[in-house]
Amino acid sequence: REVDKYKRLIADRIRQKITEPPGLKGNPEVEFDVVVIPGGDVLDVKIRKTSGQAAWDSAVERAIRLAPPLPLPPAESGLMREFRELNLKFRPKE
Repeated sequence: REVDKYKRLIADRIRQKITEPPGLKGNPEVEFDVVVIPGGDVLDVKIRKTSGQAAWDSAVERAIRLAPPLPLPPAESGLMREFRELNLKFRPKE
């Protein structure tokens, strides 16, 4: 599906920007709600569920803010509404 393809591209773009903090324990998962505007800019980032490790949470939030423009489907595809509000989860070992 096109939606899944672009969600993978977005997650990959963000992962490239994550600098893993030293001393990270285990494989913590952090979850964010991200508001995206046409053109791929990030309008807002809010943590939905902390990993319990503030350094990891901060590293991922910073990466989300550094990643734009996010890869989005063309406007004429009619899929932009699927990308206006994203729920993204990240683990260091993925």
